Amino acid sequence: MRGTARSIEDHLLEVADLVERLGITIRGDPDIPLLEDRNGGLSFEFVGDLPDGQDPAQSEIIIREAFERDGRDSYVRARYEHELIDRERGFRRAFHLHHSDWFERRFLVVVHEHCERPIGAVDCEHYEGTPVRDAFAGVLALVDAWTGDPLDCSTLRCLA
Repeated sequence: MRGTARSIEDHLLEVADLVERLGITIRGDPDIPLLEDRNGGLSFEFVGDLPDGQDPAQSEIIIREAFERDGRDSYVRARYEHELIDRERGFRRAFHLHHSDWFERRFLVVVHEHCERPIGAVDCEHYEGTPVRDAFAGVLALVDAWTGDPLDCSTLRCLA
C-alpha cells in the first residue's frame, strides 16, 4: 500500500469501520491514533475483541501496520503484523511482514506466517507466507480463520 498521510489516515478509519461492522470491539480509544516516528514514518496498532460471547473475550485480533516515507509527501507500507489469538480453542494464527532484509537473506522470502495449536506449542518458528495486501485483507483473513476450523499447522511449509 502506498499513499499520503491523509490517505493512510483514511485507510485506518475505514479499517476501524470494517472491524466494528464485523462486531469486533476495539479496545481503548476508539479513535485509533496514526503515530509518527522520529524518522517521519507513520504507524498504527489496535487490538479488537472478537464477539465470542464471553466476558472477558477469549478471542482477539491485533492489527499493526507501519509506513515509511517514499518521497516527499508519500509513504509505502514497510511492515505489518496481523494476528488472531483464540484462547478458547487454543489457536494462534498470524501474518507478518517485518525484518524483510533478514528474512530475505535467511529464507529468500519477505513475508511469513505463524501457526500455533495449542498456543505456545511452536513446531516451526516461521511458515512460508503469502503477502497480505492491506489491513482489510488481514482482518478478513483473521476473521475467516476464527470462524472456520483451526488450521492444521502441519499442512503449512516450514521455513527452516
